[in-house]
This record gives sequence, C-alpha cells and structure tokens, in this order.
Amino acid sequence: MKKWLVALFSLALIFSLAACGDSAKDEKATEKKDVSADAMSFYMDLVAKINDNDADYDAYQAAVGSDTPPTGAELTKLATAASTSADKVSNVLADVKVPNLGASTSAFKAAVKELSDAYADEAAGLKASPIDTKSADEAMQKASDALGKVLKDVGLAPSNIMNDTAA
Repeated sequence: MKKWLVALFSLALIFSLAACGDSAKDEKATEKKDVSADAMSFYMDLVAKINDNDADYDAYQAAVGSDTPPTGAELTKLATAASTSADKVSNVLADVKVPNLGASTSAFKAAVKELSDAYADEAAGLKASPIDTKSADEAMQKASDALGKVLKDVGLAPSNIMNDTAA
C-alpha cells in the first residue's frame, strides 16, 4: 500500500513539475507578445509626433516631387518653411523617451537617434544655397530601414517611417 501511495505522489509531483515548465514557455510567449504590442504602440506614437510637426516639410516634398516643381522665390519660401519643420521634428525626436522594449530597446534608441539626426541634416540641406538634401535623404532612408529592422526583430511587419509620415 505504501508503494502505491509513493508512486501516486511521485506521479503528482512529475505532473506538477511538467506544468511549471509549460508556464515558463507561456510567460516567454506573453513577454514577446507584450513587447510586440508595446513596440507597435511606440512606433505609432513616433509617427504621430512626426506628423504633428512636419506639415511644411511634407508640403515641400510634395511640391518638389510634382509635375511642375517650384523655382526661384517660391522654392526658397517652401524650403525655408520645410527647414524649420525638419528642425522641429529633429528636436521632438531627440526628446523621445523609448520605453522598455526588452532586448530591442537599445536598437530602437539608436534608430530614433539616427532619424533625429537625419531630420537635422535635412534642415541644414534645405538652408544651403543651392538646396542640397542628397546625403540627408540617404540618412533618412538608412534610419527608416533601421526602424523597420527593429520592428521586424520584435515580430512585426517592417514599416517605412518615411511612407508612414508622408502627407
């Protein structure tokens, strides 16, 4: 009889330990899901902050990309406003606090810093005479790619912030 009780308690112990092992896996899955949700929320907030400050920059981009781009005084006026707008976005991004996103936190911080620097470069290029944003545009694409990679690393679809913030 004692052997049966010992065997029964042993089985109960084995099943309880097995259940603990499954909950650890569930916790990791939940943690990854939470990081993905938090990362998406952070990214959407980032897009909103940029959109709140880049109207003149978007207007400039749309104008120079149109079938009849502006020239002369009109171009200068648009570029001046776009430069101010890009400076505001750069400052806003420099003040962004990246939440705890697990192992991806530092990658998000680096990508946001790159994006802030790229907007500052855009502002400087728009002030130049003649206007020269070629290297700033490349930096902007690099920063956007870095953000997209981090989003992918946390299990989300990679996104292009340049498209997401365009007017």
